[in-house]
Order: sequence, then C-alpha cells, then structure tokens
Amino acid sequence: MKAALTFLGTADSKGVPRFWCNCPVCREARGTGVNRRTRTALLLQQGKETVLLDAGGDLHVQLAWLNTAIVPDTVVLSHAHNDHILGLADLLDYVHSARGTVQIYAPAVVVPDLAARFPYAFKTHSPVTPMPFEGVEAAGFNVQLFRVPHGANGFSHAFLLARPDFRAVIMTDSLDVPADLAAEWLRDLDLLVLGTAFVDESGFGPQWGRSVYDIREARALPWAQAARRVVLTHLSHDVDVRNVELPGGWMFARDGLTITL
Repeated sequence: MKAALTFLGTADSKGVPRFWCNCPVCREARGTGVNRRTRTALLLQQGKETVLLDAGGDLHVQLAWLNTAIVPDTVVLSHAHNDHILGLADLLDYVHSARGTVQIYAPAVVVPDLAARFPYAFKTHSPVTPMPFEGVEAAGFNVQLFRVPHGANGFSHAFLLARPDFRAVIMTDSLDVPADLAAEWLRDLDLLVLGTAFVDESGFGPQWGRSVYDIREARALPWAQAARRVVLTHLSHDVDVRNVELPGGWMFARDGLTITL
C-alpha cells in the first residue's frame, strides 16, 4: 500500500494573505485563492496510520476541512516556533477532553519550551516524548529528526522519512546548511520539501535577519539539484506561484496538495 503526504499548510509564519496587507499576492489570495496559504503542517498516511509533522496555529481548520475525520496517531514537532506548534493546543485538548490518545514527539531541547507554552498540559506528566535518536517507525517509514541552522532564528529540525526504497527530507525552516550536514542527511533524496519564504532576498542588508532560504538560493544548492523531486513550501506573500518559473521536477506546494511516496 502506497503512502501519501498531504500539505495541510504551506505558508510562512504570518500566513497568506497577511490580514493587514493589500499587496497583489494578498489581494489574489483573498480572491481566487491560488496563493492562499495557512501555517505549516503535513500529514503522512499509509493505511490506517497517520503521522502529523508539525502543528501550526491553523491546525483546527486544516483538519476540520478534510473530507473525513482524521486524528493523527503520531505527532512529530520540529521546533518551538509558534507557526509550528500552536496547533498542539488542539491536540492536547483532544487528549484531555475527548480522552483520545496521540503519541507526541519532539526534540529533547524543545520539550521544555513546550512545557512553558502549555503548562496546564504538563502539570502531572509530560504528554510529549523526546524524539529517540534512532527515530520512530510510523506509517511505513522510519521518521527521524536532525538539527539544521535556522539563520537569525537559531536552530530548527528537519524530518527524514526513510524506507528501503524511498528517502525524503522535509526541511521547512533552514538557512546555510553546512556541507558536512548535507552530505550526511541530504543525499540520495527521492523527495526534498524545502522552505523558501521569498523569491530573492539578495537586495536586503544583514539587518534583515534572514532565517530561511529564498528560491534563488534553493535553485543553486547542489543537494537540491540532485534530489529527484523538489517541492517548495513555507511561502510568504512575496511568492506569487503563478509567476515564478521553476526547474523541471520542481513544484510549489499548496494547501491540500497530496503526493504519493
């Protein structure tokens, strides 16, 4: 049985349209909606198993809009930024109010941040398990996390999805990945999901505080060029998907997009 990866949310931290913005992309997003994007979350599914990768603040709407009711069996969180974890509140409410069961994992260094953000859920015990170094087996894959530089925002973690015949990396928040890390983790990829918030940030000065690759940089990365398929996500309102040309085998993610793994 084939696995599927669904992009629940594909925006940067502020979403598209930004509620205060009247730029051409935000105006289009309010109209036809080609550029309408919610915050980061992905579903990995195979058979009856479902894994949620990150849980942005739009998670309730993202899951409620699915054609069928889905509760993830496993949740893996990459880092403690709001646009990747605020949906955890909905999952914790489900666990405590509906008495549901969800196995939640995060890097050990992230768990204290989650406890500080959701203290009510950690009063008696931690509902989040530190991610084992060797990863977890879920939905037909070995799911691992590895640390990546996040520019001005310090560090994040990327997801490696591996099985004997397939290797994918989902890396939504990264910048300036060093060559040795790329050689270890970003090799022989059947699929690379890469965050590229802007088209070209080369005109901004160092005070800009960049934290994610732009599309210009992504196209020049040797390990991205070598991947057999590339999907760009974590897109800001700078990216109009109607007007940006990508290389063959590359595409933009969109909310609701499902690809077969």
